[in-house]
Amino acid sequence: MTMFEELFALACSATLTMTVSADEKSGRLTVNVIPKPRQDAGEAALTQPLSLTATPQEFDAGFIEALRGYREVRQSLAQQAEATKEVIEAAKAASVKKASDATVRAGASKAAAAKPAPSTTVPVSGDAVDDEEDDAAQAATAGAATATAVSGESFDLFG
Repeated sequence: MTMFEELFALACSATLTMTVSADEKSGRLTVNVIPKPRQDAGEAALTQPLSLTATPQEFDAGFIEALRGYREVRQSLAQQAEATKEVIEAAKAASVKKASDATVRAGASKAAAAKPAPSTTVPVSGDAVDDEEDDAAQAATAGAATATAVSGESFDLFG
């Protein structure tokens, strides 16, 4: 690839600012390629500039390779950041699912606890009056359970 093809490939994922300065005494140039990521603004590693100092001849010989290596590392970092983001979002979704499942189970437990247990009382005395009172109490309990089941309301005996 040419220098501008490499710059184009790099600029596809970030807006680039380039600065070039020369040191006349040493005969060297300093080139800074500073990316401003479009999507990954939160990733500090992806905003790390490429800063190179060399002679013009050294830039002619190796600047394209330096750009290519920088672009490939940035792509790898961006892929890692995206993979990390996906893992975090999946963990959030799993956590929300666990919480909603726990809420459903807790609601089901309360509903089961709110249902009165069927009475299995056996009359102690052979008195017909006691039997009638027991039957009336059982009918009242069954009526209340039926009313609760029909209305869909639940009540808590202890709170």
